[in-house]
Amino acid sequence: MKKILLVAGLFCSQLAVAQISNMDMNGAPARITSYTEIDGSPYLFDDWARADIGTTNAGLKENVAYKFNIHDNELEVINEAGNKIFLNKDYVEYAILERPSILLANGTPGMLTRLLVKKGFDFVPGVGPKDFVNVIAEGNNYTLIRRFYSDLVTPPKNSYAPTPGRMFVFEETYYLIDSDENVESVRTRTNNLIKSLREEDQEKGKAIVKDNKLDLGREDHLVIFFQKLNEA
Repeated sequence: MKKILLVAGLFCSQLAVAQISNMDMNGAPARITSYTEIDGSPYLFDDWARADIGTTNAGLKENVAYKFNIHDNELEVINEAGNKIFLNKDYVEYAILERPSILLANGTPGMLTRLLVKKGFDFVPGVGPKDFVNVIAEGNNYTLIRRFYSDLVTPPKNSYAPTPGRMFVFEETYYLIDSDENVESVRTRTNNLIKSLREEDQEKGKAIVKDNKLDLGREDHLVIFFQKLNEA
């Protein structure tokens, strides 16, 4: 009996070490939250989708099931063992997130099928040193990023909700960054973006829009615009 207990103890110890090692290398087990009782969602997309994730400790991980918690700015993934974990952002260089197919089928024209998220933009207001932001365009002259956030708010009381509960409110903010790391919050409207460029680049921007028939309210046209602007 003692031998059986000793073997069982050794097995449990090895299992615990393996789990701790797995957590250190990849991330921490997904937490159980009370979000189910809150209206809205803390996630960028409610459905699971696929991502390619570049890491410093394990190379490129392809076709990983993910959900992006934009309230806590964490990537929740399913690892090789089939466990849900939050990735340790210290080891993540970037991630390319696929949009769920149902959103692409029913979404607005020009939606990007894949979104690049990266760290390293903590000089932008509201962005921490380990926060992931969506990088739409990146170049020597201009970079355009988007910050997704799901804010947890408590609506004011009214006649329809005498005891209102909390709810998540989706937010997205675009930031234009020039080569000197000057940051400006912008709207994705053609005239607004053109006016946000350096004065000497505004005519170039107008010409790019006109020559390529671009609508800067479209994500795919934003990519084309800044690619050409950074080449100019």
